[in-house]
Amino acid sequence: MRCGSAPLEACFQRLTHMTIETRIEQISTVILQLDDSKVPRNIRAGAKEAVDKWLLNKSKDLDVRIAMAQNKLEELSEDPNIPMEYGVLVLQVLTALEQLLGEV
Repeated sequence: MRCGSAPLEACFQRLTHMTIETRIEQISTVILQLDDSKVPRNIRAGAKEAVDKWLLNKSKDLDVRIAMAQNKLEELSEDPNIPMEYGVLVLQVLTALEQLLGEV
């Protein structure tokens, strides 16, 4: 079976990749909720770095992007100055990224 001029498997891989990219964009939007005056500047900067430098950087491999963003967010979650409600948010994002990494 074919999808246009490409084999069905290639179409499925493209669709899966698009779905993962869409989910990455949604996760990035959630991470950017840390850009709040209640959150210390270093944590806001780290969250922005996780999104801009890693998650949305399409010049890097998908698994590297997700893993490096996870690493940065884990560092932020361990910061004693992170407000509790935002710490929970970071942990939820880490769970979502872990699921994505398992799909890549």
